[in-house]
Amino acid sequence: MKKMIVLGGLLLVMGACSDSEQSSTNENSVEDGNLTNENNAVDHGIEDEESVGFTLNENGQAIEADVPEEEAAAILGAYEEYIEAFNEEDIDRYMEVIAREPDGFDREEDRAALMDAFETYDTVYETSDETIVEYEEGRAEVFAEIEMTIKETGTSKNTTQSGRHVVVFKTEDSDWKVTSLYAIGNQ
Repeated sequence: MKKMIVLGGLLLVMGACSDSEQSSTNENSVEDGNLTNENNAVDHGIEDEESVGFTLNENGQAIEADVPEEEAAAILGAYEEYIEAFNEEDIDRYMEVIAREPDGFDREEDRAALMDAFETYDTVYETSDETIVEYEEGRAEVFAEIEMTIKETGTSKNTTQSGRHVVVFKTEDSDWKVTSLYAIGNQ
């Protein structure tokens, strides 16, 4: 049962943004993923307080922000490292790309929840259309289409879900670090 709750929580990453009008009470139901803290590893503190988003062109592609070439390479490199470290289940490498003081989630809760998830599931993120959609000095938002495949370790049980997400980065000591994540619907 506990494994299915974690799986449900991981699926929420791809399928839900919190609604400030909804109750924040954990009722231990399928809908709330049995998460007890709204600042947790599974949803990275998804909340409506900070505005993130993107605009699509007539072809349905995200419109790219005006970003200096060197900064764009550094931001997209940090995004790629974030995804690769997660896919390789390398917790130390993953934590290197997470901000020391992230906005919207607790770093230590994130680490603990991911260690548990990595023991129970093989999860792979495949991204496409990675686009920097917002940029200002010290802060950037990377939009991507994402397909998440979750397989329960030691079984043939798996599920795949696709959607979009925006990963928000901020600079720390001149490096781009993940500070929050927003899941934007399912496809």
